[in-house]
Amino acid sequence: MTPRHTLGPTPLLALAALMLSSALLLWLSNANQALFLQLNHAGHLLPDWLWANLTLVADTLFAVAVLLIAACYRPLLLTQSLVLLLLGAAFVHFFKNTLDVARPAAVLSHDSFTIIGAVLKGHSFPSGHSFTALGCAGLLWLNSKRLSSGLLTVLLGLSAALSRAMVGAHWPLDILVGGAFGLLFACASVWLVNRVHWLQAHGWKLFSALLLTLAAGYLAIHEDGYPFTDPLAIVASIGAVATALARFWIPFLRLLRQELTRPES
Repeated sequence: MTPRHTLGPTPLLALAALMLSSALLLWLSNANQALFLQLNHAGHLLPDWLWANLTLVADTLFAVAVLLIAACYRPLLLTQSLVLLLLGAAFVHFFKNTLDVARPAAVLSHDSFTIIGAVLKGHSFPSGHSFTALGCAGLLWLNSKRLSSGLLTVLLGLSAALSRAMVGAHWPLDILVGGAFGLLFACASVWLVNRVHWLQAHGWKLFSALLLTLAAGYLAIHEDGYPFTDPLAIVASIGAVATALARFWIPFLRLLRQELTRPES
């Protein structure tokens, strides 16, 4: 069941179409490399710690923590998040492994641009971080009742996706296509959960909550390969797990205990 008075998918679909159109023009104009260098150089007017933490925001485990917190207030997000993550992982890794496009560090001299974090050289297209950032933002948009909060999440998602060029990990083409499909898959995930009734069962919500809680907890010890990100990762992990315990797991265990100790009639 779709929450009433939430934001619709039309702006997300329009943004995805714009991003895919831009990607096509970028590819046809053969300007991918030039735009990457321009973005990478311009981005470092801002500090490295900012781009590193924005890239953390686009990490799957961080997205899981954010979605878990939101799902504690909108339970349908639990199954929607699981569907998005499973479909997205299959889509992104299929194309990454099939195409195996070289990353900037494998094509350009390392002296010509700035790299923050690990030096990555393969499996560039599409950007998985950009997919995750915009997919997560899309789900939050579709479950939001306020335009201001929806816009804020999408802008943050776009900034996190853009950070992939700033840390030297992805071409603009990777980011545009990955982000666009993140938005499309977010819309598709909500559509599926709303129309496939067995996905709305409490068992799926419980299973999704368990997986999301475990993944959010792992975020605190996850090595993402980027500097300056540990404080944000630890805060997000603790915040997500604590919220899940308070809003979901403790009430669930209390209810389960009541059911098990209820005298038979």
